[in-house]
Amino acid sequence: MAKDFREYLVEAYRTEEFGRVFKELAVGFKLFVSFQASEVHSCTPEETLDDVSQYTHWEVSLRSTTPPIDTPGIGPWMYLREKEWAEPFDRPEFQLAMLGEFIPTEHCQQILEDCIAFAMEKGHIESEAEIGTVEPDELVKKTMGCGGCAGKKKPAGKPAE
Repeated sequence: MAKDFREYLVEAYRTEEFGRVFKELAVGFKLFVSFQASEVHSCTPEETLDDVSQYTHWEVSLRSTTPPIDTPGIGPWMYLREKEWAEPFDRPEFQLAMLGEFIPTEHCQQILEDCIAFAMEKGHIESEAEIGTVEPDELVKKTMGCGGCAGKKKPAGKPAE
């Protein structure tokens, strides 16, 4: 079982307009999970608490590097969408992430565990110890791992004389 997801939470900032925002968890180089709870997020209670163990429901988003998370056949959502916790998730128009509102705390823990299992199965991480954090909504691109066939192609150059 993975470490409690709340132990990974690092506050990025607080504002009156956006409430408290935690950094996203980078589960390997492809999958990013965001757990949020404050007066402006879809959580219970809908307020900013200093003790995160007091929340019973969270706002959760999942996104990935290229391709988008819900790309048919190859996006990480294809692996995750059949999980018990996945039903309330949707991809809002003009967003790059799958969003779930009022997700129970026990489902949040399972989301993290399923994301870790996905990343390990795909060879993106070897263990939970490799989970990192990124700034909220930071534009990320794949920085390691498989470059695909296109990544191995060499640009055409002039033939040697």
